[in-house]
Amino acid sequence: MDENQTPPIRPLMAPQGHAPGHAAGAASGEADPPHPEPLVIRDAEDVLGYIPHALGEWPCESLVAVTLCGGTLGATLRVDLPGPAAPGSTGPVPAFPESATAVSAASGSAVPRPHGADPRAAGLAQLARAVGEYVAGDRSVDAVVLAVYTDAPWPEPGRPPHADVVAAVEARLVRAGIPILDAWTVGSDHWRTSRCVDARCCPWPGKPTEALRTGRIGAEMVYRGSSYGAYTVPEARAGRIPPAAASAELDRYRDDPEAWWDPLAFTAAIAAWDEVLDGRVPAAGYRLRLLSLTLVRPALRDAVIVTAAAGAGLAWRGSRATAPLRMGPRPEVPPVLPGGADPATVLAAMDRWRGEAAQRTPIDPTGRDAGGPAGAGGGTPAEGVPARAEAVGNGGHPGAAQETTTTEYGLVLVGATGIAPDWERIGRLEHVCALLAQSEEPEVRAPALTLLAWVHWARGRGGRSLRCLERALMADPDYRLARLLKRLVEAGELSGWARSRETAWRRSAAA
Repeated sequence: MDENQTPPIRPLMAPQGHAPGHAAGAASGEADPPHPEPLVIRDAEDVLGYIPHALGEWPCESLVAVTLCGGTLGATLRVDLPGPAAPGSTGPVPAFPESATAVSAASGSAVPRPHGADPRAAGLAQLARAVGEYVAGDRSVDAVVLAVYTDAPWPEPGRPPHADVVAAVEARLVRAGIPILDAWTVGSDHWRTSRCVDARCCPWPGKPTEALRTGRIGAEMVYRGSSYGAYTVPEARAGRIPPAAASAELDRYRDDPEAWWDPLAFTAAIAAWDEVLDGRVPAAGYRLRLLSLTLVRPALRDAVIVTAAAGAGLAWRGSRATAPLRMGPRPEVPPVLPGGADPATVLAAMDRWRGEAAQRTPIDPTGRDAGGPAGAGGGTPAEGVPARAEAVGNGGHPGAAQETTTTEYGLVLVGATGIAPDWERIGRLEHVCALLAQSEEPEVRAPALTLLAWVHWARGRGGRSLRCLERALMADPDYRLARLLKRLVEAGELSGWARSRETAWRRSAAA
């Protein structure tokens, strides 16, 4: 499955508009501009015109489900359609398990099929279960509309392509008490409802697909600054992060990643990232080179994720490397890293992070504070996904005194805090990692692409996540976090944030 969005729009009856926010990664602390007038969705053409803007790209060989909640559009969910028949098989084998472009804005499931099971039936059941569980997880959903995007032939009104997919999903949703109001098939040239077989009522072969791109909603979305297109994974470019911007001091951390385990160096690195993720310092020159080399140490890489999503304070307190600084007196002056924060700034940040520990309320791992039950609201990690940070990259502190912080740290890494992360800072992380991923150095490109994949997975964009992970593993086939995250995406695991209306990422027009 792929692309789950919870757009700030109130269509159908009384909508609220898909308001453009800042570009992801923009180094700006300004507030978003006021939302424009509500974007009213009047008919099927409007819904279909809105879908690619919600997803960020035109769906291809996909089933898209759009939830309706109290007269407004809710989440938009995309999942791969079953693929063509495999050689020697008796029927088509679903591409869903193999291609695994994910759920909740995330991915399809790759659960192994039982021996001897009909592959088509198993794939349909798996697809319907994934869609049904996601949709039913939002208790505010009243109904669903479906759209099948395919280039498969449609010979006559009563034989729409992939009718078995729609039927399987509908059966699953009806059992959950959620009706499907309509289902449309969108081909390369025409689109039409797949429910009506009367050509007098619904002319055959349908309306022009191009009108969906240029119609009222498409034009309105473009006017509001929205656009969509195929996602491109950053390519390596010679000199993108020039070695000339390095120094002997930075080279030491590249050549010996263990040097980052020094508590003061680790702290200085978190402070450098914090300034960039806050938008106070641009990612350029020596600062960009410094950030690239912090990723060579897995525990520091994990701390970067936590810094972006939940703040530098939690990252610092939950990292094993900084334990000596938390337990002892105020430390000596931290190292001066080329491109990094000055020592006084690092010490001030350390004092602030220490003080935050006594003031903050621990994350509720059940997710009840997010207004939803555990699981549906993303409050607990998916089955088989370890909550402790060590399982992802050995970033957490295992001591008893740090148990709560370690748990919170791990919940952030698996996107299961039950409360919304800082999506603006995560957007800046995406921007920086897109720059770092252009490095020709495998030790930089692999983690940068993996962090990009994590960003997309956290947002529920499994298809994009998988593409980044495949490139990361091309740079380093043994990169552990990429392999782990790829298994999650291929198994259809969603971040808890993407499952809940209260915590889900909302696509800005520029994202």
